[in-house]
Amino acid sequence: MNSVEELWSKRIKDYWNMAIRYLRLIGNSGFLFTIYLAIIVGSYYYAELLRWLPENFPAALLLAVITALLLTKSPVRTFVKEGDLVFLSPVEGKLANYFRSSFYYSLVMQGFVIVLIIVLFTPLYRHFIVDDAHSLLFIIVVLLLSKGWNLLSQFEEGRLLFSSTRTTHKFARFIVNIALTYLLFVGASIYFIIAVIVIKSLLLIFYYQPIKKQHSLKWEHLIEVEERMVMTFYRIANMFTDVPKLRTKVKSRKILSAIPNLLSLNQSSTFSYLYLKSFIRANDYFGIYSRLMIIGVVLLFYVQIDFGKLFVALLIIYMSALQLSTLSKHHDLKLWIDLYPIDQKMRRDSFSKIVFGLLLIKTIVFAVATWVATVHFVETALVLLAGIVMSYAYSYFLLHKRIS
Repeated sequence: MNSVEELWSKRIKDYWNMAIRYLRLIGNSGFLFTIYLAIIVGSYYYAELLRWLPENFPAALLLAVITALLLTKSPVRTFVKEGDLVFLSPVEGKLANYFRSSFYYSLVMQGFVIVLIIVLFTPLYRHFIVDDAHSLLFIIVVLLLSKGWNLLSQFEEGRLLFSSTRTTHKFARFIVNIALTYLLFVGASIYFIIAVIVIKSLLLIFYYQPIKKQHSLKWEHLIEVEERMVMTFYRIANMFTDVPKLRTKVKSRKILSAIPNLLSLNQSSTFSYLYLKSFIRANDYFGIYSRLMIIGVVLLFYVQIDFGKLFVALLIIYMSALQLSTLSKHHDLKLWIDLYPIDQKMRRDSFSKIVFGLLLIKTIVFAVATWVATVHFVETALVLLAGIVMSYAYSYFLLHKRIS
């Protein structure tokens, strides 16, 4: 590699080549269509929510907390690798351009998220605070500047030795950030906002710059932060497709782990046992399944439009079906699986049975929630019957076409 700039360019190119492949698979999974439908329904209920909220709703405080959290969480994406601990750490002094590129990249990516969040909450802001587009533009500019400050500050905090010290600094930054964001959203005098910005600038010059001079980079921490961000992307992608590089996490869940023992002990149940045990204990299959169920139940209690509950139930069931599909490839890289004297058809049937059972449980829970929310037999029956039909059709007809 001829220069630091070429090294950084190669690494970001390699990352996005990989990321685009997974994003295409996510797009082809039907998830984007699900999001599109959710946006349409969500737009309607957003307007309903604004009308339902009381006039004294603390919108400014809510927006201040959300944006302060976004500002405080500001990891710099460095694309460092484990080997850099040996090969790049000795030339740390020559990597200024490398980390500068990482800073600008992180600012663009995380700044985009902030702009997106502000756009999302614009109706809330204009309804409860002030109907002025110019003030929103000013807020966005200040937030982007503050994001840059947080990125620089958090990067320098990474030089500190102890994680507890870094946590203390992060909490202190949150206090400063929420002071700024609250002043922004309540429409405080420009002089107060300038005062906070000046305080941040002084902290950067007279506190964080000395940290940079006194402490070298903690490469183990840089690698840990980078791996954490990569694993987050892999876990999201793993909801829709198999990700071989995702490190498997196993959780005990002793009570739930006893459920597979209820299956009959015969050859046909071998893979049913394996898939169910993997669903309960491996990675976050059970966690995502449970969270989707909770979200669905909450929405069923609040959705009031005609056929709205049916739409919500089917939408969540379909999203769960997409997520469960990835479980089929969880053991693909394990050679011992092929030692089982069980043919492929029996494996597929076992997986279909487990997926159908899990979707059926979710369907029943949604039907009960619909009954509790409405005490309406017809609507409850529609949710139950449609959910069963969708669960069966996906598990026994669509599932294996999608996997293949």
